[in-house]
Parts: sequence; C-alpha cells; structure tokens
Amino acid sequence: MMDVDFTDIKIVSLEDELTAPSPNDPTLRCVFLKLSATPPPGWVQAFNQSRKVARHVKWRKATVDRKFIVVECIPQEIESHHLRDLKQDVYYANGEYKKYLQQQYHGEYKTAQTQSLERDRIREMKDRLKFD
Repeated sequence: MMDVDFTDIKIVSLEDELTAPSPNDPTLRCVFLKLSATPPPGWVQAFNQSRKVARHVKWRKATVDRKFIVVECIPQEIESHHLRDLKQDVYYANGEYKKYLQQQYHGEYKTAQTQSLERDRIREMKDRLKFD
C-alpha cells in the first residue's frame, strides 16, 4: 500500500485568549483548541461523523473552525471530559482521511493504467494499419 502524503493533525494547545461567552448559552464558553494544521474538508467531515454519537452525559457540541476545534462548554470540562473525546475524534478523522486519500490514489492509478493500456493498443493498431 502506498503511503499517502498527509501528516496527522493533532490538538496542540488551548487558546485561552480566544475563549468567549457562548452565543447560545450564557453559562457556557466557546473554548478554542488549536490544531497542528488547518484540516481539509474531508477530514472535517470525518471529525463531524465521529462527533455524531454522544459518549456520556457531559457531551458538548464541538466544531472545526479553520485551525481550531471550538467546544461550547464549561471550561473545566475540557480537562475532565472533552479533551480525551476530542483526541479520539481527531485520531478517527486522521484515519478516515488517510483511507479517503488511499482510495483517491488507487482510483487515479487505475485510470492512468487504463489510459496507458489503451494508448499501447492504439499504437499497436497504428503499426498494423496500411494506408496505401
């Protein structure tokens, strides 16, 4: 199997200066966790898929916003509950995105092989053709 050109995304820090009151609930805050890179759309889809099922009663909404995961929560819950869950979601998204890239690569490789075979057959036919 070919190695895909993708570096795993990781959560690298909590950006305390970006923490702000939640627009949806005054008792919660929007807590920003910085990612090691801005994830591509396919990665974000996999992350969102992993977040669909609540794993415990403290489950909170988490969204990807550019290079951040934003969690609406009580800030102390990041340490007690959410960071562990989010690391699992990031791990899942990395794996799913790599699978997607593998599928893309194999699809392109097969297309290129088919085109190459077709060109070879046309060249062989060209050599057999008599135009006189």
